[in-house]
Amino acid sequence: MTPPRQPHRPPVRTGGIPPSVAFLLSQLGFEVGKEMGRALEDAVGLEPRQFGLLRLLADAEGHSQRALGETLRIPPNRMVTLVDALERKGLIERRTHPEDRRAYAVSLTAAGSAALETAFKAAFAVEAEICAPLSAEERTQLLGLLTKLAQAQLERGGGVPGVHPGMSTA
Repeated sequence: MTPPRQPHRPPVRTGGIPPSVAFLLSQLGFEVGKEMGRALEDAVGLEPRQFGLLRLLADAEGHSQRALGETLRIPPNRMVTLVDALERKGLIERRTHPEDRRAYAVSLTAAGSAALETAFKAAFAVEAEICAPLSAEERTQLLGLLTKLAQAQLERGGGVPGVHPGMSTA
C-alpha cells in the first residue's frame, strides 16, 4: 500500500526580504496574544477582554459602566454583556451611581481583586517566557523602545494609554 501523499509546501525564504519591525511586532503580538489568552483562561478562567476590564477597574473604581465602555471603546451593548459575565462570576458589582440614578457604578469585588492578582501573575509568567532569551539589560532596552513607539502611536491619535486596542473588537 502506498503511503498518503504529503502536500508540497513551497519553501519560505526570508533572505531576500528586508527585515521589518512592523512584521515582527505583528508576528510576536499574534503569538503572545494566543499565549496570554491561554494563560488567563488556565489561571482564572478569564478572557483577555475581561482581564482588560478588571485591570481598568483597579484604577477606575466606581466609574459608570458607560464611561468605562467609552474608555475601552466598547459599544454599550457589548459592554453590558462583558459586565454581566464578570458580575455572574462574582468578580465585579454594579451599584446605582451616586451622582446619576440612571447609571451604574462598577467596582471590583474581593474575588475580582484576587482574580486580577492571579491574572497578573499569569501575564507576567508569559512575559518572562517570551523575554527569556534576553538579558535584563536587553529587556529594559526593548521595553524602552516599545514604549517610545507606543507613545508616538498615541500622539498620532491611535488608541488610549494603557488600553489594548483589541478590547473594542469582536
